Amino acid sequence: MDKNGFWLSLYNEVPEVKKQLAGMKKKVKIYDTTLRDGEQSIGVSMDAADKLAIAKRLAQAGVDRIEAGFPASTEEDKIATKRIVDEVKDAEIWGFARCNVNDIKVCLETGVKHLVCEIATSPEKMKAWDLAEEVILKRIRDAVSFAKQENLYTAWFAVDATRANPEFLKKCYQTAVKDCGADEIVLVDTLGVATPEAMGYLTRLVKSWVDVPVAVHCHNDFGLAVACTIACLKEGADSAHVTVNGLGEKTGNADIAELAVALHGLYGIETNLKLTELPGLSKLVEGITKIPVSPMRPVVGDMVFTRESGLVVAQMEKYPPSVEGYAPEVVGRSRAVVLGKKSGKASVEHALKEAGLTVAADKAEALLAAVKSLGAKKKGLVTAEEFKQLATSL
Repeated sequence: MDKNGFWLSLYNEVPEVKKQLAGMKKKVKIYDTTLRDGEQSIGVSMDAADKLAIAKRLAQAGVDRIEAGFPASTEEDKIATKRIVDEVKDAEIWGFARCNVNDIKVCLETGVKHLVCEIATSPEKMKAWDLAEEVILKRIRDAVSFAKQENLYTAWFAVDATRANPEFLKKCYQTAVKDCGADEIVLVDTLGVATPEAMGYLTRLVKSWVDVPVAVHCHNDFGLAVACTIACLKEGADSAHVTVNGLGEKTGNADIAELAVALHGLYGIETNLKLTELPGLSKLVEGITKIPVSPMRPVVGDMVFTRESGLVVAQMEKYPPSVEGYAPEVVGRSRAVVLGKKSGKASVEHALKEAGLTVAADKAEALLAAVKSLGAKKKGLVTAEEFKQLATSL
């Protein structure tokens, strides 16, 4: 089915399937935490200039909310957050704090108007920090009340919510919202341990407890961060937390590009994201963090729209939707053909055209055999120069 460059499954449109999406907002906000949770990736360190460069590209890409950092953690983070507040005007700039009044005071010094404020909620986290439930509730009251007193738009972030006791989690959310005036809440799967079905259930549950917008923050320990995020959005969550290249603590967070293309293409959900900006954003973050992106990563991977198999190239040349779920132009990319062991006649014909070369018809099979042989010998791809040498030596 041709849908603005997407060629999708007809079963997506079956009424029985569509009715499961009835609670989904028509448009959702994208909250990027690359500059805070993304920097928690092992070995990653960004200075203020790095963070400002990324923040500008995030805003350029249409991200609604940018978490500029954790200002109370280091002076560098404080400086970076202030520079982002001063120089990035096309997105909401958020500061991150623990449920700690001093953390919030440091955020205020940077000029942020939006705050995400966290504390642990699960028995496991409470044991690690020697925290009692009463202490957590008091810290929520103190921190959120102070933030609202200072006119900060405040989201309360329940760390490890997916392992919290339901009655205690309810107390926490209601304390933050009903008692202290939190403007929204964040449903957090800190260790990526909830199924998409559980995340959908939890979204319905927290929406029955408090009447404020719900954001969702998922980690990828079981490879389901994007799926869990979508499960929450299906149940009416308003905002999705993401990172560029899926960076983040441990296995990372929901990936901005993967979520964006799924929402826009598969679900028909609007965001303010410009899909064509996402590959460039990915490259910028890859260069700064020095964490390589898999060539097969959806949307942004170098090989996503590249074909080697002769059978696939033949189909692509004839009719691209036969081998693509969406056109590369949708995300600012283009198609490519490479040569190797798996090449076929169509691959060689494509390569000859690209190189501006011709070979006699009776030499075409020999050229293909030479390409396949060289690819097998190298256990890799045949370069353009190697192909030219093979073609001209026949």
